[in-house]
Parts: sequence; structure tokens; C-alpha cells
Amino acid sequence: MIYNTRKKYTLPNYRFCSFCASPLEEKNGNLYCVKCFFINYRNPRPTVTALVLRQGKILLTKRGKTPFKDWWDLPGGFLESGESPEEAIKRELLEETGLKVEIKNFFGVYVGTYPSEKEPFSIVTLVYLAESKAGKLGAEDDVMESRWFPRKKFPKRIAFDSNNLVIKDFLKIWK
Repeated sequence: MIYNTRKKYTLPNYRFCSFCASPLEEKNGNLYCVKCFFINYRNPRPTVTALVLRQGKILLTKRGKTPFKDWWDLPGGFLESGESPEEAIKRELLEETGLKVEIKNFFGVYVGTYPSEKEPFSIVTLVYLAESKAGKLGAEDDVMESRWFPRKKFPKRIAFDSNNLVIKDFLKIWK
């Protein structure tokens, strides 16, 4: 299992409670209401990513939306309520590429930042090794292109700090 951490991101400057409109105070990275005792926990959001392999190549998708529009990305996305990480990665791969995958192994946990224009936030990404033996590769949902890449022809512009760490670690062991 591989664990990586990144530097902290800057919290947006929220000043008032969304329930009672009283002032908020920051303590230990969370925001506390001084009146109603509401706590806005600034926890990371869970995501999943797959290293999908086929015939010695790895699958990357080109992003069709911001952030990182036109950059290459590992397929994946956010977990939905009540969904297991394994269900989420299979759903995301089917939605984005049309491929059904078989999860082979758990690769690791990576911490990163999602650079949203409204509010950057921290993410925790669960990374899986997966395989796709068949199926026509497509580009659906928020993906504008999907492509298999050999090790020596990997693109330079990879979206998200956590994906760059995943790829760096994977390239150390990929044979």
C-alpha cells in the first residue's frame, strides 16, 4: 500500500454560519459557529481512480471540462452516497469510457487537491489496478478522448497533483 500526503490548501474565507448567520471562527482547520455551535468540518472528499491495463498499455482520458480541460487524466471520479469504492470505479469507467473493468488489486491511497474555481478542496483518492480485456473504448460524460498509452509515450500534462503521484509511483513498478 502506498500513502502520500500533499501540502495543505487554503480554505475559502467563509465568515458566517449557513444556519443562523452568526460569525464563524476557525479552529484546527474547521469552522465553528459562535452562536448555534454548528461545525463546518473541512474534511477531504473521497474519490476513486483506476490504473487500467490492457496489452501492456495504460488507459488515460482527456478531460472535457474544467478543471484541467484538455489535460490527460486517470479515469475515475467522486464516490456517490451509499456506493462502495469498487462500485464507484466500475461506474465511473463505464460512464467515461464505456468499458467494463475487473478490479485486480488495491494500489494505494493518495491525498491531493481538487482546484475548483469556487472553492479548492482536499480529496482522498483510493486507487485500484484494473484490467479491461474487451470492449470498445469510447469517450463519454466529461471525457473528450480515451486512449491507451505505452510506458515510453506517456503524455506530460496529467491532471491533478494526486494523479501525478499515482503515475510516478506506478511507473517505478510497471514492467
